[in-house]
Amino acid sequence: MKNQKGITLMILISTVVIMTIITGTIAYRSIASTRMRSYYNMCADIELLDEKIALYYLENKALPISTQTKQISELISNYGESNPNYNPNNSEDGILYQIDLSKLKNLSLKTTEYYIDKTSHTIYCSRGKKVADDYYFTVPLDYENVDLSFYQ
Repeated sequence: MKNQKGITLMILISTVVIMTIITGTIAYRSIASTRMRSYYNMCADIELLDEKIALYYLENKALPISTQTKQISELISNYGESNPNYNPNNSEDGILYQIDLSKLKNLSLKTTEYYIDKTSHTIYCSRGKKVADDYYFTVPLDYENVDLSFYQ
C-alpha cells in the first residue's frame, strides 16, 4: 500500500512541474506576440501617416505639424548613429515636429503622438516598440534586416 501512495505523490509533483513549464512557455510566447503586434501596428501607422502626409504636402506645400517639438535625442537616447532609428538624412539640428493629426483626414491610428523630421520626412512614434534587444521608434531604413528570430 505504501508504494501506491508514493507513486501518486511523484505523479502529482511531475504533473505540477510539467504544468509550470507549459504555463511559462505560453506566457513567454504571448508576451513576445504582443510585442510584435505592437511593433507591426506602429509600422502600419507610420506607413499610413507617410501616405497622408505626402498627399497633404502636395496639396498645401507644407507639413501638417504643430508648434510642439522634441529633440531626436530625447526619443532615441543612448543609441547613436548605429541605432536602427537613425536616418542619416535627418536635419542637422535634430528637431522633430509633432504631427497635427487634425489636419489629416480619415486616420485610424493605434498611437496618437507622432513626430516628423522636416528634412527627411522620417516619422517617429513617441513611444518605442521593443523588438529583441532594440527599441524602434520608426520603420528602420533597412527594415528587412530587423532581428525577429527572437520571436520565432
